[in-house]
Amino acid sequence: MELLLSRKIKQRYPDEPLPRVRLLLSRLLKIAIPSAIETFFVGLMGMIDTMMVGNYSKEALAAVSISQQPVMITFACAFGLNNGIVACISRRRGEGNAEGANKILRQGLLFALIMSSIFVVLMQVFGRYILELAGAKEDTIELALTYSRIVTYCLPINYIRLALCSAQRSIGRTKLTLVVNVISNTVNVICNYILINGHFGAPALGVKGAAIATDIGNTVAAVIVLVIVLRGKDFLHISFKESWGFSKDGIGILLRVATPAFFEQFINRIGFFIVAKIVNELGTDAAAVNAILSNIVALNFNLIDGFALGASALVGQSLGERRPAKAFAYGRLAQALAFLIGLVMAGIVLLVREPICWCFAEDEAVVLESAKDLLIVWIIFLPQSVQWTTTTVLKGAGDTAFTARMSLISIGIIRPICSYILCYPLGLGVVGSYLGMLIDQVIRCTTNILRFLNLKWIDKRA
Repeated sequence: MELLLSRKIKQRYPDEPLPRVRLLLSRLLKIAIPSAIETFFVGLMGMIDTMMVGNYSKEALAAVSISQQPVMITFACAFGLNNGIVACISRRRGEGNAEGANKILRQGLLFALIMSSIFVVLMQVFGRYILELAGAKEDTIELALTYSRIVTYCLPINYIRLALCSAQRSIGRTKLTLVVNVISNTVNVICNYILINGHFGAPALGVKGAAIATDIGNTVAAVIVLVIVLRGKDFLHISFKESWGFSKDGIGILLRVATPAFFEQFINRIGFFIVAKIVNELGTDAAAVNAILSNIVALNFNLIDGFALGASALVGQSLGERRPAKAFAYGRLAQALAFLIGLVMAGIVLLVREPICWCFAEDEAVVLESAKDLLIVWIIFLPQSVQWTTTTVLKGAGDTAFTARMSLISIGIIRPICSYILCYPLGLGVVGSYLGMLIDQVIRCTTNILRFLNLKWIDKRA
């Protein structure tokens, strides 16, 4: 246990009793493993989705890749809101305050519906201009526009799905969200098979089919988890007989935590958008290479994201129980395990990098360039794993303002500048943008670990 605690935490809370490391590890793995499997599976299905599109044509692969960042900007509010939901509901779980948790969930869902509807209108009206700004060319703009418009029609359903799943994870029901997302992503892949190339009598819709399949899969997930919370009798449930109006002690508390997280997500997405534009301006082949590399990097991120969400829920619950040293121990243990996960994922990618790349495309030049770039890109997995776990733990404690500031500096400023310099003046092309990402990850990893160690996050209210 001594190895999991810093001298500062022991001095500040000398009398707090702590479980054995074995018990902490067992509890962490019980919550985090289903969540990690869930997000890894979601990432894997997204990877297969991209492979199916890539084997249709490299223009289709580039179009979907280009449209991803504009579409993800529309999710910035959802991700920020979900950070607030996890921080607030996990804290109330630790306090045993079911009424407060359900009030926050209801108001979070109402806010999600309002914001998602606004983004639907914005993307339908300004989608073409945004995609052109993202770097779409004449051979990809119409495909990218078709994909983004169909996917954003489903935003309100997606916002509800994400909010409900985040709420379930925050109270430790990670097995439930695992089952829900396995079902929905399996439906997505089956629909991809039917609609992209045309099987079982369906027309070959290409990119349009991929977008429709994505909407169908997300709708299935939203319906399942909504039915569960409507019929639920345990800690989390929603009822239309309860008050759904906004109140200061509901939406006020939620937005106090969620607003910095939303700002962070928005800055992240703008930064990613700028970097994607830098790469897309290199041409269609570069956009296709970037699609392959980003999917492989995202697979490690998805695995870590689920693991970190499980750890974050336990940190929030421990703070709700007023056991800060226990919360610190969970965070420290999660950091060590995250590094090991990143190391294993990096080893796997290095061993099978070329066969993986061939799964995405049939263009030999695109595949060989992607495999060569992975010899450098794999290094990102190590700081990314520890950085994101630490960041998510800080968010789970309600320290969203700090992580937002770091995102503004690192993702919003440092990463785009480094990526541009490495891509163009230094002539490194696509791999230059990933070296810029590496610099960003190392900076955030270092600063967030220092923040974790100084204990200021313990005093945050959620």
